[in-house]
Amino acid sequence: MQSDDTGIRNWCEERLADPAEDLYHAVLFAPPRLRGDVRALAALFVELEAIATHFRDLHVARTKLAWWRDEIERLHAGQPGHPVTRLLAAGESDPSNLLLSDLVTGMELILLEGPVTDLATAQMRSERGLARFSGVLTRLFDEASIPAESLVPLGTAAGLVRSLDTADISDEARHDIAGTARRMLARESGAARSAPPPLRVLAALAWNKTSVRVAPGQRRGPRRVFTAWRAARGHLPRNMVRDTA
Repeated sequence: MQSDDTGIRNWCEERLADPAEDLYHAVLFAPPRLRGDVRALAALFVELEAIATHFRDLHVARTKLAWWRDEIERLHAGQPGHPVTRLLAAGESDPSNLLLSDLVTGMELILLEGPVTDLATAQMRSERGLARFSGVLTRLFDEASIPAESLVPLGTAAGLVRSLDTADISDEARHDIAGTARRMLARESGAARSAPPPLRVLAALAWNKTSVRVAPGQRRGPRRVFTAWRAARGHLPRNMVRDTA
């Protein structure tokens, strides 16, 4: 029989198992003290995002998101039932300060908005999804030198790039989304330098996706690992820092 710790680890690792997933690298290079919390939050985000974007039955998706909203309330009340919320309850930060319910609200909005088809819908998904997750990450890292709200544009930019991985959109829309994300990432490079390490990793990997056409089978290579490793230590891609909006 699996121990509770093993069950928690397996649940998280199943959702972050793909090295082509940017959040995999954000967890991999998170500071050891908070790596477990970052892993739990990233796995929870991936789970919520999958419910909002992959379930064709709207009623089932709404029911699942409602269950997670209730589970977060149980977490706040000190009675978590799911492995990942039990992990967060035992973590370094007070879960009530992380605004986890905002993640569920964002996913409920994404569920209503439907698929990404153009820059406008990609922007909405980014603001409802990864931008909110970036705020959660920032609150986890209480040593961050800037407020969580100031990192929302950085999360939005990384979220725009994230939408390119799954969206079945036209080449013109893809070009618009990537170009907008690139300008935002360059403009927010100063904020990125002060951001928590996992968010710097997400920003750096997103930047590289806007500047280099990479085939899906190449997204596991050493370049990505090196980029993530450098970003976690405060070194963003040179062009990202040098370019201006």
